[in-house]
Amino acid sequence: MTETPKPHSSLSEILGLQPGDMAAVMGAGGKATVMKRLVIELVAAGTPVLVTGTTNLQSLEDWSGPSLLLSDAEREKADEAARGWATRGAVVWVEKKLPHDMFRGIPVDQVEDLHRQSGGNVLIVKTDGARKRRIKAPRAGEPIIPKGATHGIAVLGLNAVGEKAGPGIVFRFERSCEIGGFVKGQTIEPRHLAALASHPESYPGRFPAGVKRVLYLSHCTGAERLAQAREIWNAVPSETYDLMITGDTVEGKFYRFGDET
Repeated sequence: MTETPKPHSSLSEILGLQPGDMAAVMGAGGKATVMKRLVIELVAAGTPVLVTGTTNLQSLEDWSGPSLLLSDAEREKADEAARGWATRGAVVWVEKKLPHDMFRGIPVDQVEDLHRQSGGNVLIVKTDGARKRRIKAPRAGEPIIPKGATHGIAVLGLNAVGEKAGPGIVFRFERSCEIGGFVKGQTIEPRHLAALASHPESYPGRFPAGVKRVLYLSHCTGAERLAQAREIWNAVPSETYDLMITGDTVEGKFYRFGDET
């Protein structure tokens, strides 16, 4: 594909999220913003949403006013809460409040139970962390993806391109260097993100069978970044992902590469 793709305004529509789906979000460089965007879009479309994580979640400020449930205090109300999602719009279900504006996610088996009860809701799950770094490769044992996930969304930040590689930008630094093919102090290039996105020991090897495999490149804020995204997509072996989306998550401008179905 060589021509410039048309911009879209709805990330949830590109992903094809439907009531009853579960989107597992992983990676670095914008997971929380992607999750917030999906909440905003789905609630605006009249689709109730549950947001949670199998790992810690960042502060829930500015999440379009979702209800907050703490399962350490209200665990016995899980069934009732699940049945009531349709009247609550968006619900965030977490274990408890942690220091530094963080919340603990819930056990993966509880996520799976809630998904089975979800009915006409969309479940959005954060499945690993990156401590606000821009790119990463996963370590052994992550991401923790619940059974029943319909969409796997691996996020990498395009704003890492052009920066010098270091632990302040790259999470799981030594592992990411090994998989991405760069060293400390080297300028990060699109080929490095392509390697992080496609290496069999990175996210492609962690997706469960049957999940829709999505690469999301965040911080696509202009023509240069869009060209870098195209370069990355062209360097990723075919069949690694079903589609790639790049865009400015905050502004709501998205470009799609790959399967148009």
